[in-house]
Amino acid sequence: MDHLFRSKGDTAQAEADAARFGVILEAHHLAPRNHHLWAELWPVVNLFQRSMTQWRATSGGVVGLDYGVILGHLAPLFDVTVDPAMMDDLQMMELHARDLLNRNARK
Repeated sequence: MDHLFRSKGDTAQAEADAARFGVILEAHHLAPRNHHLWAELWPVVNLFQRSMTQWRATSGGVVGLDYGVILGHLAPLFDVTVDPAMMDDLQMMELHARDLLNRNARK
């Protein structure tokens, strides 16, 4: 998921992080990676991407997604039925993204 929060072709942060530890990144480390998405996961990934402005946050950082908005407004608006399996997938992406957002905010 970290590729969602990074501009395409922007390697400056990765290079700076590596340099701090004395690591020299080679071209293959910096090359864009292709990610393949299974067709059955497209609906939940699409819903997650549409939910990116629906984060709840406190002064301590990002807490999680606002399920009331997502389940009550976004999913019906885009005719998405959220079943338990989709909710599990959504929460898995949410937890990973939340950790990345909070980690980046502390830097």
